[in-house]
Amino acid sequence: MNFGLFFLNFQPENTSSETVLDNMINTVSLVDKDYKNFTTALVNEHHFSKNGIVGAPMTAASFLLGLTERLHIGSLNQVITTHHPVRIAEEASLLDQMSESRFILGLSDCVNDFEMDFFKRQRDSQQLQFEACYDIINEAITTNYCQANNDFYNFPRISINPHCLSKENMKQYILASSVSVVEWAAKKALPLTYRWSDSLEDKEILYKRYLDVAAKHNIDVSNVEHQFPLLVNLNHDRDVAHQEATAYLVSYVAEVYPHLNQQQKIAELISQHAIGTDNDYYESTLNALERTGSKNVLLSFESMKNHDDVVKVINMVNEKIQKNLPSS
Repeated sequence: MNFGLFFLNFQPENTSSETVLDNMINTVSLVDKDYKNFTTALVNEHHFSKNGIVGAPMTAASFLLGLTERLHIGSLNQVITTHHPVRIAEEASLLDQMSESRFILGLSDCVNDFEMDFFKRQRDSQQLQFEACYDIINEAITTNYCQANNDFYNFPRISINPHCLSKENMKQYILASSVSVVEWAAKKALPLTYRWSDSLEDKEILYKRYLDVAAKHNIDVSNVEHQFPLLVNLNHDRDVAHQEATAYLVSYVAEVYPHLNQQQKIAELISQHAIGTDNDYYESTLNALERTGSKNVLLSFESMKNHDDVVKVINMVNEKIQKNLPSS
């Protein structure tokens, strides 16, 4: 089991963007220096609202890579359908070089119809566009060159500079944004990052579909390690943890799930993440990891208001990881 961080970078009411970004920077710096059992940090992409104020996760990752020495850092969900794939490949190769292979490339299809329209992409061919973008990016990273002649891109063979050091070894993850994306990922044995706001039942359905498609196509996915994002807000007072998490989630849930019962969706998220007291989450989290085939756990402490409490919880989690490590 591997542990890391992920950052949504919500900007709650009466909070400045500087404070939100400083919290991310400070947490990453702290963990990189003092908590060796955490190995990764990934940044979420979101547009056009304060429910995620980083629209360029690879740019944020580049800053964090320059700030740190040990952590592997990258994008949680770099959207490729609405960006030019050559540009993404160039940035990924550059970050791979400059970080000495500490960069992680987490990729995603677009999950928002408004963004598809805003960036002038066709919804009726979205899956095909996503696959075409990935093929260009992957060819560029693994061979240092790429070319395209399809319905979406047409350009001659070009060199991606600087060339990628990691090539086939660069860590790639695919956001489990839809059944079709999960089916496609299974055929390539690419690991998934589950969407943090999906219900556990939906995550499990996607995992089972992944296994079914892999088996049907004789793809060995026994060593594929999926990623499970987990919101964390632990407090000796359960009500405080629930109140802080609710305040953090309410705007996002209203934006992303406008047709659902808001209170029920927030209650679902609180029940399925590590929110409450130290006794509320352990067994349920282990169950969730097992039901989704997840070997990597990504933690977000962003809903916690008190930084000292965040440090205490990181200490506690780190100690639990240490206790469960196999003895040498």
